[in-house]
Order: sequence, then structure tokens, then C-alpha cells
Amino acid sequence: MKHLAITIAAAAAVLTSSAAQAQADAYPNKPVSIVVPYAAGGPVDSFMRAVGPKLSEALKQPVLIVNKPGANEIIAAEFVARSAPDGYTLFAGTESAYTMNPHLYKKLPYNPQTDFAPISRLVSIPLVFFVPKSSPANTLKEFIAVGKKAAAAGKPMTYGSSGAGGIAHLPMAMFEKQENVKMMHVAYKGAAPLIPDVMAGHIDAATLAVSVIEQHVKTGSLKALAVSSEQRSAALPDVPTFKELGVADINAVFNIALTAPAATPPAIVNRIAAEVRKIVNAPDFKKRNVEPFSFVAVGSTPAELKTWVERDYKIQAERVKASGASLD
Repeated sequence: MKHLAITIAAAAAVLTSSAAQAQADAYPNKPVSIVVPYAAGGPVDSFMRAVGPKLSEALKQPVLIVNKPGANEIIAAEFVARSAPDGYTLFAGTESAYTMNPHLYKKLPYNPQTDFAPISRLVSIPLVFFVPKSSPANTLKEFIAVGKKAAAAGKPMTYGSSGAGGIAHLPMAMFEKQENVKMMHVAYKGAAPLIPDVMAGHIDAATLAVSVIEQHVKTGSLKALAVSSEQRSAALPDVPTFKELGVADINAVFNIALTAPAATPPAIVNRIAAEVRKIVNAPDFKKRNVEPFSFVAVGSTPAELKTWVERDYKIQAERVKASGASLD
């Protein structure tokens, strides 16, 4: 009986493996959906809408971009986590879904460490530290000096973010800690209402993606003091990096990473990963959809994305602790 049980188990494993391979071999035979956790028009949505047609060409099936915004990417993440692990529903999330939310919420309707199969980290998007044109600070070091003086006088400066506990909030919390500058955080519902308040001088500083504030900087409505990246932004070449300024980088950057529901066959995961790596690193694609927005093409392997998530998970734990943020 024992030998029979072993034989049956082995046969079942072979059948399961064969079925998975057959599924992978037939993939894809219908449209593929990529779920984006933001509304249409933002950096993540715009980038994935550029990737979509290229991936469609490679897979020879339509690739649809599905917007499911809200709840710090939780709505979209949960939807994909509960989808069939067949490669037809993918998730284009950022640090918020993968590495921040576990530290910001006591309970999540998904587990970012076990509910997703890593595919590829597509691009890295640096943020810019900026202030109103009326700010007395023209450099980051001047801003730090002004900030310390204001805090000592009992009138701390303010910084805004596109949402409490979000990508634009936690790096600024680290800036406070690293530079010992006491500031007040003002959370907004997105970048759209934040930018006018910085321009009007109601908020003293903020960090957002280059593509979001580029035109305001070029017209002189805002002053960009530093970019959080290894190299200067092609869109804002006159703005120095934190490193150039001799200031500790707050790692104000976010990444777009593609994942699938856990248990998606490895053959399918590797197929998609190989295709998106080709797309984001293709010279023409980079020229049109990466470099103009100061994105940095990555195109990682599934294993590299897994390692990155594990490392960033620890980084975000420290940031959330420093910020005191909680979204429960």
C-alpha cells in the first residue's frame, strides 16, 4: 500500500507538472490585463500604457491596462492577488503595495511577500526636492539652515506630500531625521492639489517625480534644489544630486514592478519577464518613454526583483518608524 501511495503521488505530480507546462506552452491565447493602482494620466499609468502595446506585439495578444486606484494601492493589489494564477492578470505596483503597506497597516487583505510571483522591476523613478520660487533658500544646504533656524524659533517649516505614508512622505520624514530639521507634514490627496500650494508658498517644500513638476521648474514657478538619483536628470540638467551637494540622499525614488498572482507557472513568469526586459531596455523605447521623464530603465529578472523587495522591505520599515505614519 505504501508503494502504491508513493506511485500515485508521483503520478499526480507528473500530471500537475504536465498540465502546468501545457498551460505555459499555450500561453497566451487571450488578452492579458495589467492592473494599475492609479487613475489614468499619472506616471505609473502613462508608463504602463507605453509598455502595453509593445508587450502585445511580443505576446501576439491584446494587453489591456486596467485602472483600479485607491487605498494606497491595496484595491489593485488585492484584486490581482485573488486572480487566477494563469498569467492573464498582472500587477504594476510600486513600493506602496510591495514594501510599505505591511508597515503602515496592521491588517492587509493580501500578503505582499506570499501572494505575488515576481516578474520584473521595470523602471526606477527619482523624485525632486523642490520649494516655492519665493523661498529664501536657493540651495539644499541653505534650506537646511533656514529650516533649523525656523524650528529653533518655534515656527517649523512645512513639507507636503501626495499622501500620508506614501512615496513622497516617507523620504521627507527621513530627511527630517538625517538633517535634524524639525518640520511639519501636510498630507494631500495626490500631487494635483499639492503643487499649487507649494507654488503659492503655503507649503515650504515637497518631493515629487521629475515629470510632474518639470514644467513648473522650467517656467520658474518652482525651484528644484536636488534630485534623488545617482545622476542628474536629463529633463532638469541644472539640478544637482544629493551626492553632489554633500547631503545624505533620502532615497526619494519609487519603482514600478510587475508581478503576477502566486503560483503562476514559472514558464509564464519567465516568458513575460524576458519580454518586458527587452521592451524597457530597447533604445527606441528608452528614448521615447524612459529618458524624457528621467526614469531609469531596470528590467530585472524575477530573482532580482525578489531580492530587491526583500531589501526594500527593511528600508521601508525604518522609514515608517521615523515618520510615525500609520494608515489603520
